[in-house]
Amino acid sequence: MRKLLATLVFVVMFVATAATLNQRRTLKLESDEIAKDEVVVSGSTLRYDSLQLSLKTIPRAQQLYTVAKKSVGRWAKLFTVIKIEESGADGKNSWYAKKYANLTGMRFPGKGRKTTAIRSGHNYYAVFNNWYDCMVDFGHYMEVMDGLFEKKYGRPARDEYEMINFMFGSFNVHGKWKRDVTWLLRNFNYK
Repeated sequence: MRKLLATLVFVVMFVATAATLNQRRTLKLESDEIAKDEVVVSGSTLRYDSLQLSLKTIPRAQQLYTVAKKSVGRWAKLFTVIKIEESGADGKNSWYAKKYANLTGMRFPGKGRKTTAIRSGHNYYAVFNNWYDCMVDFGHYMEVMDGLFEKKYGRPARDEYEMINFMFGSFNVHGKWKRDVTWLLRNFNYK
């Protein structure tokens, strides 16, 4: 009887230990999945999916597009091509991109629009703490543009081309800008 009781206690403890370890493993997997699906900024580092990027250095366009898909959403492609047009391709960043972390040529907004800009710089260009803040600010700007488009046309914009046509004149007034951004959209090869 004692042997049976000892074996039963052993089996119960074994099952309880296995269940506890499995629960810890499940919690760890869930926290890893959450971390992979969220943009996490810690100090001067950004982590998203399999990327770990410095906020002090402007990433390549492909990396920006990967983060923008989560942070900017539907307009990630538009963000990326405007970044290339406004502040240059990989490694050839404009003065505003380097000095102000302003990748998209955003002006400091007036009252009424949410912003991550910390101040206004030369020619009213927005100054950001880092490139990711610029990306988030572009997302805020696009929320306003979405609302204005829907108010005017009674429906959301179908695609980036329709939005570029709508933004032309307010975001940028130069025909060359519109032609360049349209060309970049047509030749967009990021995944």
